Amino acid sequence: MVIGYVTTNLETILTGLTMMVLGGWLYEARDGFFLAGGSFRNKYESLVIVLVSVIGVSAATPFVQEFWMSVVSQYGSIRILGVGLVLGMIAVNDAAEWTFTDGKSLSVYAVGATMVLKPELVQGSSNLCLWTVLTSCWRRNKGVNLQRTHRT
Repeated sequence: MVIGYVTTNLETILTGLTMMVLGGWLYEARDGFFLAGGSFRNKYESLVIVLVSVIGVSAATPFVQEFWMSVVSQYGSIRILGVGLVLGMIAVNDAAEWTFTDGKSLSVYAVGATMVLKPELVQGSSNLCLWTVLTSCWRRNKGVNLQRTHRT
């Protein structure tokens, strides 16, 4: 059910993920500050940056979606889901400012790489097999201290 939805809407999902990552690199907004281009910005500058970013990202979206449509049709959904898994982990680590090489991240990268390099391992088995691998990796690494994985 979920896999069917994801497979059907994969181009849209990957476009959204790509735009989220690109948007996250344009500026950083936190409680009490707005940072863009390595400098703190005031409210008026921040407003202009956000509006220009929205327009720029909106203009780029059709090109990014066209790119993902051609990639999915060329390489297949399992491989692309593997790429999406890796990109998703990178996006989470970047957004939360966690390290990219902790045990949990590495296990997700390994599953994603397996899906990219050996899609027949996932295609030939049930979705339950992939879920078992993911939960096994999570259980093995759930004791990792999040503060230790925070980027400095």
